[in-house]
Amino acid sequence: MQNNPTQLKPEHLLCAAGGLLVGAWWVKNKAEEAIKSRAERDDPETVAATCEEIKEVLDQWEPDSYEGEDDFVFDLGAYLDNESSCEIEVMPGIAGTKPDVLVDDVLALEVKVNPNKVELDRCVGQCAGYSRRWVTWIVLIDTPPSKIGWLENLLADKNLDHILVWSFS
Repeated sequence: MQNNPTQLKPEHLLCAAGGLLVGAWWVKNKAEEAIKSRAERDDPETVAATCEEIKEVLDQWEPDSYEGEDDFVFDLGAYLDNESSCEIEVMPGIAGTKPDVLVDDVLALEVKVNPNKVELDRCVGQCAGYSRRWVTWIVLIDTPPSKIGWLENLLADKNLDHILVWSFS
C-alpha cells in the first residue's frame, strides 16, 4: 500500500484541531486578563472577599429619601462602614480620579440618582477609567428600568460589562 503525500491523516487533523483549541483558549484567557482591574491582578483573593461581603451588604441597603446625589453617597458610605468589616472611603479623590465610594482600595462605587443621558454617558467614561484600577460597580437610585437596560446594553457594547449595575428605588 502506497501513501499519498497529499492525503491528510486523521492524526494530522487532530493535531491541527487541538492547536486551534489551545490557541482559542489562550486568546480568551488573555482577553479576560486584559479587562481585570489592577486590584484583581494584584490580589484576587482580597478582591473576591471584599466584593462578596459588599454584595451581601449592598443587597440589604434601603436608601433614604434625599435631595441631592451627595446625600445618597454619604448615606451609602456610612451604611457600608457600619455594616461591613471593610475600609470605606467616601469621595477619596485619588490621583485625578474621584469614585463616590472606595472599598478596601479594591472596589469603586459610582452613585447616580435618576441620571439623564449625558450623566449616564459621563458615568460610563468615569467607570471605564476606575475599572483599570479597581473593580467598579454603578449604583443607580430612582432610575427607570428603561435607563437601566440602556446603560447595561451600552456597557456591554463597549466591552465594559464587567462593570456591574445595582438599582434601588
